[in-house]
Amino acid sequence: MSEDRLHNMKSVELRTGLSAHLIRIWERRYGAVTPVRSDSQRRLYSEEEVERLQLLGHLTRSGLAISQIARLPAGELRILQERTGTLGAPLKSPELPVVAGGLLDRAMQAIRQYDMETLEKLLDQGMIQYGYSGLLNKLLIPLLHAIGDAWESGDLTASHEHGATSAMKDYLARNLRSMHPPGTAPRLLVTTPAGQLHEMGAAIAASLARKSGWKVTYLGPSLPAEEIVGAVMMNSFRAIALSIIYPGDDPELPGQLIRLRSLLPDDIPIIIGGRSAVHYEEAIGKIGALLVPDMAGFTHVLEEIRTGQSAHPAEPRDLRPPLRPRGSPAG
Repeated sequence: MSEDRLHNMKSVELRTGLSAHLIRIWERRYGAVTPVRSDSQRRLYSEEEVERLQLLGHLTRSGLAISQIARLPAGELRILQERTGTLGAPLKSPELPVVAGGLLDRAMQAIRQYDMETLEKLLDQGMIQYGYSGLLNKLLIPLLHAIGDAWESGDLTASHEHGATSAMKDYLARNLRSMHPPGTAPRLLVTTPAGQLHEMGAAIAASLARKSGWKVTYLGPSLPAEEIVGAVMMNSFRAIALSIIYPGDDPELPGQLIRLRSLLPDDIPIIIGGRSAVHYEEAIGKIGALLVPDMAGFTHVLEEIRTGQSAHPAEPRDLRPPLRPRGSPAG
């Protein structure tokens, strides 16, 4: 194909309204387009790829996730576009939930600028304004969702996400030191399954559980089923909480969940939450885990378990071998 029929990045930016950074993210992370390279290694895009980027820009602006539509054929993208309106409206970032004082918008701006000192000051403001539980539910959780959306769309990089996660975890840890559940408090193990590397949801869940009077052991992200069970066998945990944030299409995860349930003592409930948990609903149902839609639901389930009112929503379907006596070797 002759280069005079191709478009350079500057031209594509002007015609689509997308930034070069975002286009490269969509190309590298999702395979949305496949430009050719000039002799000087510049990206060059065909007319069909420019149209494709216009369609993808419109559809993501309309609320669809780029991960869901990046590889769809052009014909399907046009059909989706007809259902969602006309092209040409200026691109804008997804609207963020309204938080008093613009804390959420200001926190996202601080994250984009790698300004973690300002981020911590904004978290302090949230703590003063809402209290600890309100900080989690009204600022940190919406902020976590906003970071995930921005990362998926390419508006934030992995380094932005890592920096924000580290700062928020440190903040929560410092403020939890003053909370001392009684010695008789029930024990909760919190982690993420193998392959789930995004741990902020688990860290928030651990903080909320501790605030609710549980003695929490947080084991970090991405633990295989056998290691989770090993920790349970060595301690008297009342329940396990798992966070599933990303990815939502890991083919190995259902097997990990089934393996976990098959090795655990029958009386240990598994609580599962996170923005991608619903994508594994079939496996979650098979193991009889408690799927919570949000942190309010998580708190409610913790209270039910603590008072002895909660049971598995359904018995696992013939997944477990005969159980070893509790406390016996896991091997």
